[in-house]
Amino acid sequence: MGIEHLRPTIIKLPYGKYAEEDFEDALNKRSDGRSKDMIEHGSNLEEIMSYILSYPTVYIVYSEGKNRYSNKNEYTVYIGETNDIRHRTFEHLTQDARKRDDWREVAEAVNKDADAFEQYVIAHPIFNKSLTLDVENRLMHYMSSTDSVKKLNNRRTNAQGKYYTSDQFNNIFSKIWLGLHQDAPELFPAEEIIRDSALFKASPFHRLSSRQIDAEEEILAQLDALFMPRLHDTDSVKNSKLIFVQGAAGTGKTVLLSHLFYRIATEIGIQGDTYSDDEEQSTLYSWRNGNLSTYLLVNHKEQVHVYNQIALKLGLQKKSNEVVMLPSQFINRFSETNGHGRGIPDKPKGKADIVLIDEAHLLTTQGTQGYSGKNQLYDILRRARMVIAVFDPEQILQARQQWHSSVLERLFPRKTNKPINEESAQSVGKIGDFCTVCLGEEDGLPSVPIDVAHIQLKDQFRIAASQEIVDWINRFTEGKDFGPIPQDHANYGPDGQPYDIKVFDSPVALFEAIKEKSQLTAGGWNGSGLSRVLATYDWKYSSSTNDDDPNGYWNVMMHRDDSGHWCMGLNDGDDKGYIPGDTDQSRFCKPWNYQLTDPAQKSIDKNLAWAEKEYTIDEIGSTFTIQGFDLNYAGVIIGPSVQYRNGKIIFNPQKSHNYLATNKRKDLETDYSEENIKHELNVLLKRGVHGLYLFAVDEGLQQHLKECCAPSR
Repeated sequence: MGIEHLRPTIIKLPYGKYAEEDFEDALNKRSDGRSKDMIEHGSNLEEIMSYILSYPTVYIVYSEGKNRYSNKNEYTVYIGETNDIRHRTFEHLTQDARKRDDWREVAEAVNKDADAFEQYVIAHPIFNKSLTLDVENRLMHYMSSTDSVKKLNNRRTNAQGKYYTSDQFNNIFSKIWLGLHQDAPELFPAEEIIRDSALFKASPFHRLSSRQIDAEEEILAQLDALFMPRLHDTDSVKNSKLIFVQGAAGTGKTVLLSHLFYRIATEIGIQGDTYSDDEEQSTLYSWRNGNLSTYLLVNHKEQVHVYNQIALKLGLQKKSNEVVMLPSQFINRFSETNGHGRGIPDKPKGKADIVLIDEAHLLTTQGTQGYSGKNQLYDILRRARMVIAVFDPEQILQARQQWHSSVLERLFPRKTNKPINEESAQSVGKIGDFCTVCLGEEDGLPSVPIDVAHIQLKDQFRIAASQEIVDWINRFTEGKDFGPIPQDHANYGPDGQPYDIKVFDSPVALFEAIKEKSQLTAGGWNGSGLSRVLATYDWKYSSSTNDDDPNGYWNVMMHRDDSGHWCMGLNDGDDKGYIPGDTDQSRFCKPWNYQLTDPAQKSIDKNLAWAEKEYTIDEIGSTFTIQGFDLNYAGVIIGPSVQYRNGKIIFNPQKSHNYLATNKRKDLETDYSEENIKHELNVLLKRGVHGLYLFAVDEGLQQHLKECCAPSR
């Protein structure tokens, strides 16, 4: 019999029971009808008991409670693997309970109530150490993405490389998860629900590529060099150090940062004491001893909420915004305060050891309503010894995020304002030499020397397509002329399907196609469910109510005129606004994101990102809700700010309603309006993992896109 036909055995028993007869009873209960597991394929009970008790297994220990707000079940879970399940259970309840708070709580609960914790034990005839580590890691990945799991305990990431039977891992894991799902669907949701969650996509348990592994090890080596104890030698750490992690959208920067943060937290420890500049530095180093203060900063409010959930589940913080926070919160925390309790950016107080910044290109380079400084990265560097910042200049979207060109030349000396240095491709995944750069002068601030280095990621992970497809999308987003849409021969998509690019004749048809994709998950995960319609910011939006709309909504609106062309706005006399379930093929009116009322706003649904909430399928997303997130299929309505004239892509800021992108800064020598509009298109067109659906308002661009469709499409 082939390996692919062998089934895992999954048994369940109270966690406090670990005698051999307890496992026999659990196996007998499991095998008496509903699931005969390996027995159906030639193994007898004695052989299966041997697989459970004498061979590698994976185990899931959990307890069930109630959420006091939603009254829904929620779980505390521990996942592990072992070569001896009975001995490992004994160790957890005795030795580990004396050393670790999490296992002490388990042991005390079990002593009071034998049913307080349950345990699933998973065995398979071909389990070996590497395979069980992979199963453990994937279970951590899935369960960290499960809404009902409140707390998830483990101390490591365990994704393995190549090994004997590694080609069977996905098949075996799917059978394991299906068995668990059938037994406890609330604790183990269907795979399509897991894979479509924002938590899944930002989880630290993704398997890293070889280049991501190289990058992570290079960064950890730099941390070693900086924080390793050095008696009477502080000159080498005089300047704060900054490592830019660079790469285009979809090259795995966020996955790397999340994985790195979890490794620092679990292998080194976070939240040690901070210190002020005049304290003795050498006595406060505790590298590898668990006392380095580490923070993760995210400037995108949707994404910071996701990271907060992950950090809470994994026990990296006890409450939200403790180690994961907005950059303005971090600067405020490490500042002297004024009479109103607000931090003063130009008066740092104390330093963190390590600060990781996701989407650092979104940091502001001028004062805002919530930040009174002049450059957030500058202020963060004055409050940290080591900063690791994900930075992609091609995703800067607003004037307040743009940099002085002279500063960019110093920060990125090899290739100004570009995320990838193609001339040194051999350095991908490797940190270059540190060079000292002074920051602050252009903003009228005290000059601060910073040691800067770069690390580059180049492999495309988000867009599951051939390089030809990726190149076509890149040419489009870069504003270069593009030819016919190439056929995708890579077939990386669900069920081996090619990447799907379609151009639609109307926004209505595009919306209906995406809505249909979003509903194709009833039979199992197929890579379609998390699909949404997005648009360039070419229609009005305000946080206040729209008095001209019967619902008070701000909408993306178009109508088809008598000649068949789609025009901006609704027809004269059409004052109906958004109509739920509207089937009129000649009008399009859908609310912008955050306009519709969340029907589940008081339940667990409030923790979900915008695209994960079911009702948002009837809204139109923007860069404000989708930047940093993946969709399986992205439908993009390209407004009139992107045009096609005489064989060229033109970006027209006059057609945009994004004031934050088109306003001009007096302190910058360049007007970045067109650049920001181009970057907006770049972000929107690179959200779709398995497909990209397009409609353009500009007739010239729409016609060119139609001409680029291959005849076979």
